[in-house]
Amino acid sequence: MRVMMTSKIKLYFWLASKLLFNRKFFFGGSAPLSIFGLILGVAALIASQSVMRGFEVSLKKAMIDVTADLQIVKKGKLIDNWNEFSEKIKKIEPDVIDMAKFAYAEAVLAHQGHVAGVLVQGMNSAELSRVLNISSRLRQGRLPQTANEIAIGLGLAKKFSLKINDSVFLAVPLSTPFESQTFRRQSAEFIISGIADLGKNDWNDRLILANLNDLQKLIEIGDRYTGAFLKIKNSDLAHDTSLKISDQLGARYNVMNWFDVNRNLFEAVGLEKIVIFFVVFLIVIVAAFNISSTLYVLIRQRYKDISILKTVGLSQIAIRKLFLIQGFIVGTVGCLLGFLLGLLLCSGFMFLQQHFSLISGSVYKIDRIDVSISGIDFLIIYIAAMLACLLAAYFPAKKGASLEIVEGLRED
Repeated sequence: MRVMMTSKIKLYFWLASKLLFNRKFFFGGSAPLSIFGLILGVAALIASQSVMRGFEVSLKKAMIDVTADLQIVKKGKLIDNWNEFSEKIKKIEPDVIDMAKFAYAEAVLAHQGHVAGVLVQGMNSAELSRVLNISSRLRQGRLPQTANEIAIGLGLAKKFSLKINDSVFLAVPLSTPFESQTFRRQSAEFIISGIADLGKNDWNDRLILANLNDLQKLIEIGDRYTGAFLKIKNSDLAHDTSLKISDQLGARYNVMNWFDVNRNLFEAVGLEKIVIFFVVFLIVIVAAFNISSTLYVLIRQRYKDISILKTVGLSQIAIRKLFLIQGFIVGTVGCLLGFLLGLLLCSGFMFLQQHFSLISGSVYKIDRIDVSISGIDFLIIYIAAMLACLLAAYFPAKKGASLEIVEGLRED
């Protein structure tokens, strides 16, 4: 039974391809343009979805590399006892792999008469590599290791024309011991040990990485900390983990995950991805209409062949299946060629991105996107395109199936 079914399917595909592919199909009428329109539509869908997914993946990686899976900041006061605090967190959430204490402060960077507001983040160099992945983002030099060393972002280095081993001054305002509204200046000289691409335009322009001891000394907080970075087993579960820890710690602590750091941007990307899919899918819809008109013309040219097939015993349902298979063949060919063209467009985008500044970091937060090609996107695009093609083929198939034998034999 299965062999007969397979043979029948093969026969249908053979007859459908014989009726479809001929000299007139390839060199006459609108058939080539219809298939080309479908190829362009599918290619545009592949390229747009891959770029949007790549934007999302690149932004997520930047968040995790620089701010970890989770970060906890104590409101108002600083953390005094690190061991007690870290044990408490690990007891609340056993999935926490590692933790790193940090402190940060707003400061002013001065170099050769030029100044800029910056955010200085101090971390222990031994803990940093276990929780964050900033070392992979270094473009020159190394992360701070010895006293009075700092690493800066690409934007800051470009703005001040800074190089490795250049010296800069960092100044912070501190309240006086007797009056909280009166401030005094505290400053220190630092050496540039590394320049990194931190993955986000704002960080490249403002964030400075320093040794934790140096920052504690500069802002005079002793052996206390602003908060902690947390690395968990599964980054995708960071949202649920942050809610769990936040409920246990209470209102005195602010717990954020990598998604919360740029929630608005991630939500906008998700919405734009859906909108772009449907807008570009209109190209596929237009191509499907052209395929439908092409199949109508093909049926008109094949009246005699359809009548002969009916004469030898093919039913209306069988004739309808033949033309639906033609729609399936055209759709599959268009999708496969569209996939190849889409991959070429993605490669072209990556090439142009390496040689030209295609993305404005000040607008899109990141100035580079690593295109992410997903099998799920391919499957969704293929199913959507095939549905459009089969729907376009249905009405011509219905027309061909309803043709009377006598009417077809009267045709020249």
